[in-house]
Amino acid sequence: MNITIDITEPTELTLNQFKDIYEASFPVDERRPWENLKKMITGKHEYFRAYSIIVNSQFVGFITVWEFPEAIYIEHFATDSSLRGSGIGSEALRKLTSSASLPVVLEVEPADSSDTARRRIAFYRRHGFRDLPDYKYIQPPYSAELSPLPMTLMIHGDLEPETARRLLYRHVYEAE
Repeated sequence: MNITIDITEPTELTLNQFKDIYEASFPVDERRPWENLKKMITGKHEYFRAYSIIVNSQFVGFITVWEFPEAIYIEHFATDSSLRGSGIGSEALRKLTSSASLPVVLEVEPADSSDTARRRIAFYRRHGFRDLPDYKYIQPPYSAELSPLPMTLMIHGDLEPETARRLLYRHVYEAE
């Protein structure tokens, strides 16, 4: 299987596929309003990047990241649900982390919230991330009508959790 990760200027078709996977993969409280995300994907932003996961020339998923001077934050990472378990996500994550010269951080639901959360945490652990279950982290809401969410930070490399929190609150959520 030939897996590539490309930074793309999405075509309308790719953008529609991106939206479909995004909305199917994340609950409303864990995603940006689509029009806001679409502007970020198609525009220029100081830190935000959208990477397409391409297999055999087909768009099958994406990774959105914030590339800060101190760390890389994976905001959203998903593949088409029909391809989950095929190794595509593992290969895409491996390519991202192996090419990163900075620590990589992400948020996941706490392990005690669901079986899906436990599987997700195990997936990231297998790829070198460590979770910080004792660090109390709250994800600020993406918009005023949403609620803050208890989450767990996971880090690949060395990064103080408070440094990660400050970066995310200031730049991603504009909460600080």
